[in-house]
Amino acid sequence: MTSEFDGGLTVVGDASIDHFVQVPHIAQSDNKAIGQYLGSFGGGMSANLAAAAAAHGVSSRLVTSIGDNEESAQALAALQKLGVDVGSVQRVAGQRTWMCFIQLDDSGEKALIGADTGIKLPEAGRIGKGILAGSRIVAPLADDLGWALEIAQQARAVGTKVAIDLEPDAFEPGASLLCDLLSHSDLVFMNTDSAAKLSGHTGTDAHIDAARACHERGVSTVVVGRGRNGAFCSTLHEGTWRAEADVTPRVVDTTGAGDALAGGFLGSLLRGLPSEESLGRAVSQATASTEHLGSRTYLENLNDIEALLQQYPITIERIPHD
Repeated sequence: MTSEFDGGLTVVGDASIDHFVQVPHIAQSDNKAIGQYLGSFGGGMSANLAAAAAAHGVSSRLVTSIGDNEESAQALAALQKLGVDVGSVQRVAGQRTWMCFIQLDDSGEKALIGADTGIKLPEAGRIGKGILAGSRIVAPLADDLGWALEIAQQARAVGTKVAIDLEPDAFEPGASLLCDLLSHSDLVFMNTDSAAKLSGHTGTDAHIDAARACHERGVSTVVVGRGRNGAFCSTLHEGTWRAEADVTPRVVDTTGAGDALAGGFLGSLLRGLPSEESLGRAVSQATASTEHLGSRTYLENLNDIEALLQQYPITIERIPHD
C-alpha cells in the first residue's frame, strides 16, 4: 500500500458494523435478555477515532480492511462524509466487514460480542513505511500487541509519533511485548480498568501510577478516561491535569466514548492546542458521544465542532507534581 498524505493522523486498525439491542439487563452466563433491536451503525475503535479527530478539521486517514458487500460500502461512504480519508481502505472480495453485537441497558452501559470475519486488521507487512510517511501521528489499534508493535516500529522509522489505546484484555503487565510497544509510543490512552491493571491496584491513585509506569518507558503523554469522572492527563514535561464535565450527561450509549476522547485529544493536539486544552475538548467530545446511540452519530450533521464542544462545558484543574 502506498498513498500520498498531507500530514496529520493516520489510524491503522479496524472498522466494524455494530448491531444494537436494548435489553432490560445485560445477559450473564447461562441466562438471556430479550430486548428490542435498535439498528446497525458504523463502529470500530480505529474508525471511531479517525472520525473524532477529523471533526477538528485536521487530516485524518484510516487504513483498514472491510468487506465488499453493500453494507460495507455504506459504512465506508459514511466515514468519508465525516471527513475521514478512506483512500487506503482495502475492500476484500467475498468477505463481510467484522461485526459487533451490543447489548445496551437502560443506563447506557453495554456489553459487546465481536464477530471477526477474518479481515478485522490489515496485514502489517502490506502497509509498509510508505503509507505512514508524511503523517504527524500514527495510531495503530493495540488489540494485538505484536501487530501494533510492528506498525509502531515502521512509524518510528519514518519519524512519526505513535499513539496507542490500551484495552485491559489486550495486555499483561510487565510482558516484554507491552514494554516494547510502550517504548515505541509517544501517547498512550487507557480507561480506568486498564489503569488499574497496569498499576496493579484499584486505588484512587491507580491512574497516576499507571501514567508513571508509561513515563518510565519513555511515553510523553498519558490520558486516562475515567467515565463519569472525566479524564486525567499526565505529561513528562508540561504538567498534569484532570478535566470533568460540569453537567451530568443524559447517557444513552457509552459505546465509542473512549474513541471520541482519544480522537478529540489527538485532533486538538494536531491543531496546535496545548495538552490541557486538548484534554478539556476531548472530555467534551466524549460526553457528547454518550448522548447519542451509536459511536459516531454525534458527528452526523455537524457543521462546527466548536459549537458542539460549547454545549458541554468542562472544568480543567492542574494537579501539582509530587
